[in-house]
Amino acid sequence: MNEYEPNPMLQNIVKKPKRPNKWVLILGGIVFVLLIVILFLALRKPEVITTEVERKQNLNEIALELEYFISENKLDALDSYGYDNLARVAIVKMCYGVNDCNSVQGDVVKEYISNVFDTEVTFSNINCELNDGVLYSYDSVNNMFVFTGEHAHGGLSIKPIYTKVNSIKRKGNKFELVLNKLYYNPDRSDYITTDPLGINRVYDSNDYMHMTNNGENIDMTKLSANYENNFDTLKNTGTRYSYTFGQKNGHYILERYEVINEEE
Repeated sequence: MNEYEPNPMLQNIVKKPKRPNKWVLILGGIVFVLLIVILFLALRKPEVITTEVERKQNLNEIALELEYFISENKLDALDSYGYDNLARVAIVKMCYGVNDCNSVQGDVVKEYISNVFDTEVTFSNINCELNDGVLYSYDSVNNMFVFTGEHAHGGLSIKPIYTKVNSIKRKGNKFELVLNKLYYNPDRSDYITTDPLGINRVYDSNDYMHMTNNGENIDMTKLSANYENNFDTLKNTGTRYSYTFGQKNGHYILERYEVINEEE
């Protein structure tokens, strides 16, 4: 036997390694890719998908916040006194729940107007909303509003008996809130109206009266149920109130107030 010729016995002992099965390689590759995908998904931050329902819920929550802002700062008084009489609105806020509130410091009025409306006004005498002379005289020396005490007649309502959101819209970083309100002031009208002047009638108050411990008064359960049930018909009639809010230093400010009288 030639010394270079392979030994048949050794060939039987030392076998050539088998090549891996190609299907095993393919399967292994697929498993590897899947592991990479799973790892990627596990480490990836979940994508927040804002649906139309979520946006609507968020706006509803904001509407509640803005309603609270209006109530807390007594901004319904704008319906009676107007946006051009912010000092009077401020005095309503300062004197709310205070007996014999006959004077208010100008600095307090200034701070309120700055915080709520982000603006400044020039102080002067405040006339009665019913054109009956000066209601609060402004003492520039002491920077103080002083009630004249010369008005025995009733005034306008500064708070509605019922409020409902008509609409809320987001416009960039601002929010436009439209409110429907019901007012009742027996000194002005026998009707429940959409304005404090008693002009735009909705219901005859006699249809909603009931006896309470304080005498005859509006049955709010009956009134609210009736108004809610017919809101689709009533929502764009009478007077509505539009508020445009921005934000400053982490809180809301009222940038625009408008009374909507036209019917749709």
